[in-house]
Amino acid sequence: MSTQVSTISPQQLHELKGHGRYAPVLDVRSAAEYRAGHIQDAQLIPIDSLSAEALLQAFKRPSLGREETLYIACHTGPRALQAAERLQQAGFHNLSLIEGGIQHWEKLGLPVKRFGAALSLERQVQIAVGSLLVLKVFLGFSVHELFFALTAMIGVGLILAGTTRWCGMAKLIAYMPWNRNTDCAQPAKA
Repeated sequence: MSTQVSTISPQQLHELKGHGRYAPVLDVRSAAEYRAGHIQDAQLIPIDSLSAEALLQAFKRPSLGREETLYIACHTGPRALQAAERLQQAGFHNLSLIEGGIQHWEKLGLPVKRFGAALSLERQVQIAVGSLLVLKVFLGFSVHELFFALTAMIGVGLILAGTTRWCGMAKLIAYMPWNRNTDCAQPAKA
């Protein structure tokens, strides 16, 4: 589903917040990513937990996303777009994506609140895929040639993730304990 959602630049949002206007930000990354750095006063609802009820519970504003604009952020943008699509299906249409996500926000030198350092979900997936590929090639040379076939299966998974924006490995890694701790006052585990 291709959805049209308005966008706002990090600079525009920062100015909006700086002028004392209420600019609610929804962060849909993992808890570990959120602890590593997020926009001041952003509310965390990981993409897998996002629902109308979770939104109301986090912000306590029934008009949010309807009469009031809700700004959505993730690391670079794709998860924010998925969140917007999900919220639009639930009847929320006053949504705006933060261009380039938190990565762009930080690159511009805008302030972030931190509770430690952590790897983004995308980087964790890259490390896991790379490790699996090296292991399968090693096992293919040292144990049995069939391990090379398993390497091809990883390639198929990457193609599927790239074409559908659904990544099973990312979903699995998001459930790891270091990505599930929602007590953001505790330091992140890198």
